[in-house]
Amino acid sequence: MDAEQTQDDFQRELIELFGQEAQEWLVQIHSALTELESQPDFERHAQLVDVIVRAITSLGGSAATIDLPEVERATFALLPYIETLKDRTTVTQQDFNTVREQFRIVVACVKDATGIALELEPPAEAAPTPEPAIDFLTLLNALRALQDRQPTNPNMSRSLIPLVLQRFEHEARQGGEVIQAATFQQILDELHKTDAHCLNSLMQELPGIARSVSRLRVEGAGVAEPEPPLGRSLEKIEHLQSMAKQTNATVLVTFLTGLQNFLSLLLQRRIPVEERRLHSVESRILVMAGMIEEWITTGQREFEAMSRLVPAA
Repeated sequence: MDAEQTQDDFQRELIELFGQEAQEWLVQIHSALTELESQPDFERHAQLVDVIVRAITSLGGSAATIDLPEVERATFALLPYIETLKDRTTVTQQDFNTVREQFRIVVACVKDATGIALELEPPAEAAPTPEPAIDFLTLLNALRALQDRQPTNPNMSRSLIPLVLQRFEHEARQGGEVIQAATFQQILDELHKTDAHCLNSLMQELPGIARSVSRLRVEGAGVAEPEPPLGRSLEKIEHLQSMAKQTNATVLVTFLTGLQNFLSLLLQRRIPVEERRLHSVESRILVMAGMIEEWITTGQREFEAMSRLVPAA
């Protein structure tokens, strides 16, 4: 009997220690989920997901060590749901809601096993005034109508609206019937900022590539060794192509592909090219940089027009 009592006392001590550690891990998970829902930048998003995964692994592993199978199973069952949060560009509010439901199961299991009281949710308050909302069908139709009204200028064959439309079509496929005005504006802000950042990067990089072509034109293309600046420009072009695809800039993707092929031919074969042709390429690069500047201005106007599609929050 003394041995059994000693064993029981020891197990209670282990569970008490586990409860203290579990509380810390659950608070970490709760805090990280809350911050994730505020849509931090890409780097912080990845850090927070990593924090959650580490806390889950620690909690589940510790529960297994002291023989708490219910807590272990519920904790590790949360991991597949965290996978849905990893891609910041596709995660939806419904994904967060599902993770929250699974997390509550984990909290309940820890409470049952340890008896500790966890206050992870804010106290209940009076129901707030419903946020302005719009149903997805109306929103998508409004976005399509806005897209149809855009100018057909071939030099402006790039728009922010299709990127936004694609995102909200994805949101609608998740099963929601309406979207809150604040959520719509938050997603729209994110898409616009990312788009503007990519376009600004493209606009800043292209003049440097033009200068490399200019140097080649002045010094001659038939040199014994490839020009280092031109070689570095080729490395940049591949990255710029990726950014251009992100921003739906088909015209720019096509141009960059042709430019990459042209410059590769010069470097690999080291053949002389007429100065007139190099000057034409240099000028075209600068024209594209100017076109991107127009895209940024147009994107701002489109962003403002789309912001007016939902009731003011």
